[in-house]
Amino acid sequence: MKMVKIEKNLLPSIYFNHLYNIVTSNNFCWFWESQTLSDTKDDHFMFAHVLFAFEHGPASNAFKEFEPIIYFLDSKIKFKKLLRMKLNLYTNQNKIIEHLAHTDINDNDKPRENVNITILNFTTCNGGTVIKNKRYPSNKNEALIFDNLYKHSGLVQTDTQTRILLNIATE
Repeated sequence: MKMVKIEKNLLPSIYFNHLYNIVTSNNFCWFWESQTLSDTKDDHFMFAHVLFAFEHGPASNAFKEFEPIIYFLDSKIKFKKLLRMKLNLYTNQNKIIEHLAHTDINDNDKPRENVNITILNFTTCNGGTVIKNKRYPSNKNEALIFDNLYKHSGLVQTDTQTRILLNIATE
């Protein structure tokens, strides 16, 4: 795979809009995370919702709504198993904030090999994702697919109330 594979309109619009309505609903549960990375002290925060965790399987009743994404993703990249699906929500803080660069799936503090990360954006905004020091804008229904060995970071937006994305790790 080249460094970053960009898939515009990963999901059919009717399905994408259905998921968008779920994550932007007043009834959807978002959970406060006082740090964007659990193993690092930083003063950045976000809201998250874990849908699937490899160690436990489905971690949310909402997983069944998002599970079909893996079939669309499998047509773009072949993988053997789903490791994680996690929604992130960044709130507008009136300045662009770049979170710390990191890898998502690690074993003994080293990035796990043969893992792909997919970031599916639910919002178009001036936030985005930085992968190996290159900035990729947040575009609705666009997926960024890259190797877990590449460090990446999130950019908090200033032009919308929220930036919502789905982070998927597959092996």
